[in-house]
Amino acid sequence: MTLYCLSLCETLADVQGRDIVFLLDGSDETRNGFPAMQNFVERMVEKLQVGDNEDHVSVVQYSRDAEVHFYLNTFTKTEDIADSVRALRHKGGRPLNTGAALQFVKDNVFTESSGSRQLQGVPQILILVNGGRSADNVDTPATNLKQQGIYVVGIGTQRSDSRELEKVSFEPRYALSVADFADLPNVQEQLSSVISTMPMTAVPITPRVPGKYSWLHLS
Repeated sequence: MTLYCLSLCETLADVQGRDIVFLLDGSDETRNGFPAMQNFVERMVEKLQVGDNEDHVSVVQYSRDAEVHFYLNTFTKTEDIADSVRALRHKGGRPLNTGAALQFVKDNVFTESSGSRQLQGVPQILILVNGGRSADNVDTPATNLKQQGIYVVGIGTQRSDSRELEKVSFEPRYALSVADFADLPNVQEQLSSVISTMPMTAVPITPRVPGKYSWLHLS
């Protein structure tokens, strides 16, 4: 099994960029709130430093299954990401399988072929926005993400399961809540603050076993 050292660290001045994936609840129950989710993602993207060697963004929507709207290596300009987010269409469907969606992004989005730069030491961040309790189990997928060194922030509404969000989030304090999707702007600064406290680099250590990597997050 790949081993990771997951201690929080200070920002290193010579390292720039993060790989950030937004995982959005597109189930039937979020139809009315989906425009607010889109606006929230667009506002967050505008705060990032998007560029070839800076922040990269992906957006995935899920309900019964997950659908990638664009990958980490699709866009390198803020305006292109914003245009794509504004053009999103609500997926719909049920049940809400958060566990399967978490495993999906680990296996299909946080990969080198999809634009992940983890092997180059770039932090991996997943921002989950959902509005209900998962119909499937989230424990194993959440553990798998943590073991891979992916930092998860869970944002839920009053219809979400707060304990479930804390399980999914990298640390319980990374679980944020709003009354409704319309209130997402209220946690925008809080989310930015949480992201700013996350490690800004991950240095690969020479593997002891061929094909396996250990990661040291410098502090």
